[in-house]
Amino acid sequence: MSLIQLVSRIHFADSVLEDALPDAIKRLKASRPLILTDEDGRTGDRLERLFDALPADCVPEVFPNLPIHPDKSEFEQAVRSLKAARCDVIICLGGIAALDFGRFLAASQDCGCLPVIAVPSTAANVGLGPVHRPGLGNAGRVEPPASVLCDPTLTLDTSPERTAAHGFDALTHCIEAFLATAFNPPADGMALEGIHRSTLYLERAVADGEDLEARRELLAVALNAGLAAQKGLGGVEALARAADGECGVADRHGALNAALLRPVLNFNAPAVGNRYARIAAAMNLSPGADVTGALVDLGRRIGLPDRIGPVWSGANPLQQVAKWAAADPANQTNPRHATPDDYVSLLQEAM
Repeated sequence: MSLIQLVSRIHFADSVLEDALPDAIKRLKASRPLILTDEDGRTGDRLERLFDALPADCVPEVFPNLPIHPDKSEFEQAVRSLKAARCDVIICLGGIAALDFGRFLAASQDCGCLPVIAVPSTAANVGLGPVHRPGLGNAGRVEPPASVLCDPTLTLDTSPERTAAHGFDALTHCIEAFLATAFNPPADGMALEGIHRSTLYLERAVADGEDLEARRELLAVALNAGLAAQKGLGGVEALARAADGECGVADRHGALNAALLRPVLNFNAPAVGNRYARIAAAMNLSPGADVTGALVDLGRRIGLPDRIGPVWSGANPLQQVAKWAAADPANQTNPRHATPDDYVSLLQEAM
């Protein structure tokens, strides 16, 4: 049985934060928000804009400075803050850390399944995809946010390096969602559209941080990726999550996606039918073009690595990382069954 579920209220417009946030809070009949931010939420005037947009009767509690990978201590501290302030909604401002952590926190038994308002400030994640955060504590079913506020102006001052990593992360999610084994035709269409938009606008956004049209299109890619990823992801995501702590580079998740894409796509090729040809068409490539090569070239042009060897720290053996990847939920929808031994080979190839 396959579940197709698209349930969040999504606002998408330039400067929509100021208009939509008061409405979202009013709809939830909330007045005591817990505000979670990470590095992407603290950049520029993003947090100040969010505070200015809150209704006058709101009494916010701020839990700032989430690291890239929050651990159980941050989780327990956030629970204490939430309970002490008697919060009735969680607002997540920023990137992957804030959006995923907030949804996981809201789903925990300690928090009573609070509603979440997601305010993404990157083109990597809009808070709609699967959440996999082992080690944080106990959580029930991690639901989508009650509201997602996609405001492209919040992404304008992102650095070229982070733009490249975030944008390629969303592109990879579109590719893997399209290739995933579950049956979800709407997700396939959204994934292909996200791939097409990435081809047109990713390099533009990296080259010019003030190109609002390109930023808007990249945020649309992230939205498509988040909706499509409910179908499932694949081996690149499984390996990247398993290897996140092994690489000493900033924005390593998107960089890992770029470095792992070639070996995983080559591994999956026998199991995808004509789907690479359909990706090629979405990328405006000629019939018979090398899709994998074109994607690797795109990553190189925006400054991302095509190998993980130079940045691999080796804190854990490849065999351990491979076991984590094989156990990751994303591996369950990879188009070709991958064992821990397969993931060891893929990591060695990516070196």
